[in-house]
Amino acid sequence: MKDTQDSKNAETGTSERTTSAVAENGGGSREAGKGTRRRTAILVAAILAAVALGVGRWASGTPSLPKTFDDAGKLPAIYPDYIGTTLPPNIAPLNFRVEEEGERYLTSVYSKSGAKIVVEGQNAQFPLKKWRDLLEANIGETLVFDVYVQKDGKWLRFQSVENTIAPDRVDPYLAYRLIEPGYEFGHRISLRQRNIETFEENDFFNNRAHAVSPCVNCHSFQDRKTDRFLFHYRRLNEPGKGGTIVVEDGKARKVAAKLEEAGISCSYPAWRPTGDLVAFSANQTRQIFHLTSTQKIEVFDLMSDLTIYDAKKNELRRLTATNDVFETFPSWSPDGSALYYCSAKLEPKAAESDVKGRENELPKRIDEFRYNIMRMSFDEKTGAFGAPETVVDAAARERSASHPRISPDGKFLVWTEAASGTFPIWRPEADLFIKDLATGEERAWTEANGENSDSYHSWSSNGRWMAFSSRREDGQYTRVYFTYVDVDGRATKPFVLPQKDPTRNKRHFKSYNVPELITEPIEIDIKTLTDAAVRETVPTKNVK
Repeated sequence: MKDTQDSKNAETGTSERTTSAVAENGGGSREAGKGTRRRTAILVAAILAAVALGVGRWASGTPSLPKTFDDAGKLPAIYPDYIGTTLPPNIAPLNFRVEEEGERYLTSVYSKSGAKIVVEGQNAQFPLKKWRDLLEANIGETLVFDVYVQKDGKWLRFQSVENTIAPDRVDPYLAYRLIEPGYEFGHRISLRQRNIETFEENDFFNNRAHAVSPCVNCHSFQDRKTDRFLFHYRRLNEPGKGGTIVVEDGKARKVAAKLEEAGISCSYPAWRPTGDLVAFSANQTRQIFHLTSTQKIEVFDLMSDLTIYDAKKNELRRLTATNDVFETFPSWSPDGSALYYCSAKLEPKAAESDVKGRENELPKRIDEFRYNIMRMSFDEKTGAFGAPETVVDAAARERSASHPRISPDGKFLVWTEAASGTFPIWRPEADLFIKDLATGEERAWTEANGENSDSYHSWSSNGRWMAFSSRREDGQYTRVYFTYVDVDGRATKPFVLPQKDPTRNKRHFKSYNVPELITEPIEIDIKTLTDAAVRETVPTKNVK
């Protein structure tokens, strides 16, 4: 009963304390009556003023649109840029900020069917349920935003912003790593999940509870599900303490996943869509920091080979062992019949065992690292791999390819391409490329690419959406973008991951790293994962 009364009081602008004061003031009822009449008069005057300006509110509290206005003759400036793109019918509201000068702001959103939504404020923030109902009722139709701005007492209406509601949904969850772009604060790394149908997000692991501030990275899910996934937990100055956290059926364990003969831990995991195998690359990685270049960091390998891990047996075997070929970034075909990966041929003068020699030599030869995309067939019955074959010969055009990802229907291959090197996220020129595996046609994915570093791409389970990271907004921070992919491999104009507060990206000084679309939430709790991380590392048996 009290809750109901509080609610009524909140609606009328009174309080229990005000009511009690009037009751206790013996002759105060007359003064209270005068105060009420004054407030009523002020309210009426405010309503009349609003009507005179051409805008008011419905009885429900929803603002109504102005009846008289001038035509602005242009599209409104809004942030983020949600103009002329294609949206999933299950995406969270595309809240935006109107970046036009004015005193008051109104925005309406509507489509062919359903009720028009009207919101007030420079930050246009749309109610979740009404937004969801509107999109679900208009799949395949055009979604229209009308923006009104009052300036110098007059209303302007801008040209309508139009977007298309796609017929295909996007996977409802996204997993990613949040990190400062230059690793300024290594103790503030988190692995997070976001419900992209709403604005709900949470850490599923972070390193803030660990005194040594370990690095956490390289999350990978089997077939976009969360009952089986893994990530790396690095404790670089404490040998034997780090490892790979493997999650299966609600339980977590920490295994070494280490190539013992080379003394190198495995990286860049890729679960086979079915079965127990995970492909890794064993990389001896180094990074250098630029003092004068706009490119902050360069990452390179002293050596790298492919390995195969059996999660059921906790066994690791080396798939490649080459001194003059660097293999990395494995990725399975959707049916598990082939393993794609990147390969660069380079003949270092220093032997593989000469770590110091390679540390001195290879930074000077960064521009010689040019990776092609390769493929090896896989026989599930025998566990044997076929001979390597070249799928994308990027080196022939003096380019370097990385992160091969095959569409769920097996039709398209998408990768990132840069001038050289193995870590395109730090290369401003890095762009997405696409190849039709049936026809052999390959091209730059120009309709999806931005001005700065597009990489770390992830297909949705239906093959109609791609999430990827990009520095296109400011060249500093990677943010998550989505693009719709039609049956012919054409992409639509990408849009950034919606935020409840549309200005958050301008205030949130973190990079979104390795966005992975998943079909369900991560249910295992952070305590279970933290407990696994601090337990002793289980050795992984190396086999031939």
